[in-house]
Amino acid sequence: MLIVKLWNFLRGYVVIRIEGLTLEKFINYAIARGIYLWDIVRIDYTTLEAKVGLSGYKELRHIVKRAGCKVKINMKIGYPFFMHKIKARKMLMFGFMIAISLVILTTSFIWDVEVRGTESIPEEKIVKTLYELGLSPGIFKYKLDLASIENQIMIEMEELAWIGIEIRGTKAIVEIVEKVHPPQKIPMEIPCDIIASKNGVIEKIIAKNGDAMVQKGDIVKAGKILISGTVIREGSDPRYVHALGEVFAKTYYEKNDEMSIIKVNKIKTGNRFIKRTVKIGSTQLMLSFGDIPFSNYIVESRKKSLFQWRNIQIPVEIIIDEYYEVIVQRERIDPETVKKALMEKLTVELAKQMPPHITILNQDIKYQEENNIIRAKLTIEALEQIGIQKRINIF
Repeated sequence: MLIVKLWNFLRGYVVIRIEGLTLEKFINYAIARGIYLWDIVRIDYTTLEAKVGLSGYKELRHIVKRAGCKVKINMKIGYPFFMHKIKARKMLMFGFMIAISLVILTTSFIWDVEVRGTESIPEEKIVKTLYELGLSPGIFKYKLDLASIENQIMIEMEELAWIGIEIRGTKAIVEIVEKVHPPQKIPMEIPCDIIASKNGVIEKIIAKNGDAMVQKGDIVKAGKILISGTVIREGSDPRYVHALGEVFAKTYYEKNDEMSIIKVNKIKTGNRFIKRTVKIGSTQLMLSFGDIPFSNYIVESRKKSLFQWRNIQIPVEIIIDEYYEVIVQRERIDPETVKKALMEKLTVELAKQMPPHITILNQDIKYQEENNIIRAKLTIEALEQIGIQKRINIF
């Protein structure tokens, strides 16, 4: 198929629109004269769109009147048309080639290094290490061995869990993931409290060592002491111990979302408007002009890049935007179907937020409908262990 497309491009072809009441007769006449038509699309009852080679288009004049149809060219595609335009605009083409050469030259170097994902590691430290390994502004990007740089920085910086380097144009984007160290377990000989890791309502507390500071039914906020390692008894000095125990609390997770009960369907009419743009680096040049002749339309975009030689990608591409006229139809969805979809969506999203190994006690969802919009609020009540250790600073 690629060879056929290349051959058609080299010899040139046109996209034609055939209008008439005897379209089948037109096609039969074309087949009888050996005229090859392809990508035939029926626009409506009296209109067809097809592609035909240049020689075939010249032969169509013998059958148009016989078939009682009209033929007009919508688009000219291929090498012959391209060369014809170039011959008429030699200086423009010369300037275009110089511009492309300059763009290729300037976009062959890295001008910016961006680091993403840093939390505790200073960004300056990562950038400095990258510079030492050869990734710095002004470096020729096609000589960079990104895999080697990634491996070297992982060896030199033990606090990294993963690093990925991607070249986008003249920018090097460095994505990192820092190692997450689990909280250090406080040794038994060091005094500590057990505090709340999150808000909740106490359901059960088991103090194995230390004094319980809350009881069932108490509402606690994150950071509150649940089991104290400071033991105070009447007539004696405070004693500091390593608090041990389990604290279970009811916690709550909430999520809101909304969805329309009106579904909008867009149906193509067959009418189309095309805009072409040449993108050279970050500069865009319009090849097509004129306003979009439709009030309701959808856009389908595609890009055609120039060839790539070895590791060098020519930073020139043609952007083709196709605007299709559409008829807008609105369909009302059953509210119960929308509510069910919201329920499923919110449940999945909340499940991602909740830690593993918790017990779900109850879930409640409330709906509110207004102006064809259904809003939902899902609340999940869970039972989980919220106690974590915190060292006591005695001095």
